[in-house]
Amino acid sequence: MAGTNKKNKLISNSPCIILKDPQLPENIGMCARSMLNYGFSDLRIVNPKKTFPNDRAISASAGAFDKIVKHTRVFSKFEEAMKSVQILFATSVRVRDLEKNILTPREAIKLIINKYKYRKIGFLFGPEKAGLNNTDLSEANFIIQIPT
Repeated sequence: MAGTNKKNKLISNSPCIILKDPQLPENIGMCARSMLNYGFSDLRIVNPKKTFPNDRAISASAGAFDKIVKHTRVFSKFEEAMKSVQILFATSVRVRDLEKNILTPREAIKLIINKYKYRKIGFLFGPEKAGLNNTDLSEANFIIQIPT
């Protein structure tokens, strides 16, 4: 397993990562670990199944929460987590019948760099079991379809 880069500098206007209805505390911790490795710190957890913080999430973060804990917030409602977000990218692996712009991850990054670089960006991820539902996806400006 790769390490956590605890010396990495945090990006001041980094995008926020929103985990909606996460089921496994370990996934929250591993998300925090990955975020820190890229300099991201704004983690928003909406309605986690297990109370957060907890030992399993902290352990799985491999020290990442030590550095980003003050930027990690838990919300009971999705709308509260979205207050400062200007452009929302929701993620989905399935093809949906929604009237939304569907992008690959590469296309999303190009769009952010070319058009939304100075806006507060949010990336929304759904629960592990079923992902985001159509209502969640309809809140997004764009859908990133991850080819897995």
